[in-house]
Amino acid sequence: MSTSYGFIITRHVNSEITNNYWNQCIRCIRRFYPYRKIIVIDDNSDYRFVKADYEYKNVDIIQSEFIKCGELLGYYYYHIHKWFDNAVIMHDSVFIH
Repeated sequence: MSTSYGFIITRHVNSEITNNYWNQCIRCIRRFYPYRKIIVIDDNSDYRFVKADYEYKNVDIIQSEFIKCGELLGYYYYHIHKWFDNAVIMHDSVFIH
């Protein structure tokens, strides 16, 4: 059995504060998993506020075609794309410590 795994983060940015959430979420993941693939699924963010703190490596951002379905998007896109054998699916306001 393969041990391939990665992270899927759902994101909705509508202010500078919520922009900090997804950046912090990625920084926390990178602290423990520096090379694992991270997929960010964007749920209709306001791009006036979206700004990455760094040029993230091994992070892909997908624009969801479904608006306001944030909690389900991670599961849906994982089922469709199967980027890895196993996934940690989380909201952008969850921080791994």
